[in-house]
Amino acid sequence: MTIFLCYGQKQHLEPVKDFEQYEGVLKEYYDNVFTLLYKGYSEQPIARYTSMPSFSNEYSFSIETLEGKNYVVSNRLSESYWYAKNRKKVKLISSKTEPTNDLYLKIVDLFKLLQEQTKKPENDLMGLDGVTYYFATTDKNGQIKIGETWSPNDNSLLGRLVIICDNIYSLGNGNNLSQTDILKDIDKLLNDLKQ
Repeated sequence: MTIFLCYGQKQHLEPVKDFEQYEGVLKEYYDNVFTLLYKGYSEQPIARYTSMPSFSNEYSFSIETLEGKNYVVSNRLSESYWYAKNRKKVKLISSKTEPTNDLYLKIVDLFKLLQEQTKKPENDLMGLDGVTYYFATTDKNGQIKIGETWSPNDNSLLGRLVIICDNIYSLGNGNNLSQTDILKDIDKLLNDLKQ
């Protein structure tokens, strides 16, 4: 997997490299893992979060509009696709929940701001392990924009973003987290990101 080594904590996402540039095992991995992990998701995401841990199962959520209602659709793989002995046996586990309209709108606001603040990296170094996180949305011109970060510190802006997105993902898995608390956390993060 391609991972960035952090020197200090970045406060913004970096644009994702074109997955088509990879060759061999990495190309095969990326070509197949996203196809499986994003099954049931729309082609142009409103807000999509993906966690690609080095040593455990890949998972994601996407905000989807189904039959006129908005949902958090959470997908995870039954085992790490990277380490699976037989990748054909890796299963998709999917669930969904309906967020409040206020939470839906805040998630959309957050992902739009992330897109605006994504910056090119100053250095491009490879790490050995950790977690790569991807954040995708579709801009007003219909172009999909994807930013990424690697293993941010929990107290950094991007670390807080990852915690919020993991909580949104958990909503889609039927966990009884407070949508109001997630909404408050997003509000605080939006304020801090805008400073």
